[in-house]
Formats: sequence, structure tokens, C-alpha cells
Amino acid sequence: MAKRKRHSKVTSNRRVLLELFTEQDLELWSSRSQDAQRYSDYVYFDLERQRAAHHDQLCEALRSSGSIEIDLEHWARVCDYRWSLEPLSPAGSLKGIGGRFNIGSDLDRARGQEFPALYIAENVETAYFEFFGGRPETRGPGGLSLQELALRRKTSFVTFALRGRAENVLDLRSSSTIRDFAKIIAKFELSSDTRRFARKINLPLRALMRTARDVHKRLLAPPKEWRTEPQLFGIPAPNQIFSRYARGAGFEGVLYPSQQGGTLCLAVYPENLRNGSTRIEVVGGAPPAARCLVMDKDNICLVP
Repeated sequence: MAKRKRHSKVTSNRRVLLELFTEQDLELWSSRSQDAQRYSDYVYFDLERQRAAHHDQLCEALRSSGSIEIDLEHWARVCDYRWSLEPLSPAGSLKGIGGRFNIGSDLDRARGQEFPALYIAENVETAYFEFFGGRPETRGPGGLSLQELALRRKTSFVTFALRGRAENVLDLRSSSTIRDFAKIIAKFELSSDTRRFARKINLPLRALMRTARDVHKRLLAPPKEWRTEPQLFGIPAPNQIFSRYARGAGFEGVLYPSQQGGTLCLAVYPENLRNGSTRIEVVGGAPPAARCLVMDKDNICLVP
């Protein structure tokens, strides 16, 4: 008979049984975890081959949708205190899995594909929502605020007022701008090997995006949804993969609605500013040692 593992804790002189499982259970869970990783790999590299074959067409499909210009007066940025002397540096976006519209250095299935983005918001309130994942004062499990759950003191982040103007921006407020892009990826299919493996491990086939509405929904998925696959399997989320093509098409930024209850956000691609006239600057005084107070074609702020 299999020996059962017990996990318990003592509460007020009472021992409460939390979990009961066998060594076979552990082996099964490990095996299923490996199967899930392999299946995610199958799907990712299946689609990567097709995306690579259509790279130029996908970039051109986005370019053909046109771009907009944005007045950045009264926009804002909230960042960790560690970046207080480099407020417009996008270096933090490369940490971990990255952000919604860039790829971080920890995504091993996209090794060597990381690139930064500077994230700013239409107003201070939205910047706070994005930074904390909602209203900082919102109470979560145990009655703790999001600020407390994020292990952040009120002095551990800084807020910067911004002004400027962004040009050549891809507008994702509507699915119409990605209609031609969606028509291309709608033809992508999973290989017979991937389908066979899914049947073998008894997992459903991954649903592929077929319409602009499908794509738009995935691009603006809540953080807890889009971060799941990057965090579990080291694979970029659809919105992160999409951002490669937005950046590759030459857009200086991506405009999108906040999913945390705020207004609008902008992800800026510093390398693409070199040939344009986009300019973002911090409003107000700064410490003598501060740098990265302006981002434009002459200052793309790619500091170590």
C-alpha cells in the first residue's frame, strides 16, 4: 500500500489536516506537469514556424492600418523607487516575464527575443491602478489592501508627471486596426504531431484565434489570464508575441485601454524613436544625479 504524505498545522492546540496524498500522486502530478509543458511547447513552436514564415506580411498588415498621434500632457508614470533617478528608463520591463506589450528576459522559450517598453498612463490614477493591479486601497484576502499585498510601503514607489507628444502609435482601442493581421493568423493550424500528442495526454486542442475580435480579446486579457502561460511555461503570451510585430512594423508605441479600471495606457518602444519626433519628458525638478528625464530620438534611455 502506498505511503501517504501528510501536511498539517497546529491551531489552538488542534492539529488540522490540510492535505493527504501519496507518492504516486506526486509522480502523477509531476508527469502531468511535464506533459503540459511539452504540449505548450508543441503549440508555441508550431505557431512560431508559421509566424516566422509570414513575418513581413504580419508587419505590413499592421502598418496598413495606419497610426495616430497622442498629446501626452498630464500623463504619468509610477515606478519602483529604485528607478527614481532614471524615471524614463524601460529597463525594469525586461525583468521577469516582461509586460503586456514587451518580452522579458526570463521567458526561456523566447530566449534572445527580449525587448523593452516604457509604460505610461493617461493620468496619475490610471498609473496607480496599473502599478498596483487595481485601486491601492482595494481590500483583498484577509482584509489586506493591494498595496499591502504587493509588500509596498508608501515610500517604495515614485510618481512622475509627464508631458510631450507621441507619433506613429498603433491604436488598440478597437479591433478594426488588427483586422488584416487577424486574417493572416486565422489560417494558422496545429500540426498533426501536436494534435496526436494532445490526444495521447488527453488534453483538448488549443483554440486558435480566428477573428479580429478573438485577437483583440487576447491582447487586452486581464493580467491574471495573460501571465499564466509565461509564468508556468516560459512561453510569451499572445499579447507579448503580438508586440513583436507592432515593434517590428516600426510603431513607436501601442495605445490600449487599462484593464485595471483606469483610462488609457501607452507602451513605448524606445529603439523606434530614433527616426521620429516623439518626445516624452518629466515635468518639474529632479535631483542633480537624475538622468533619463527626456525620451526622444537622441535619448532613448536604454541605460543598464
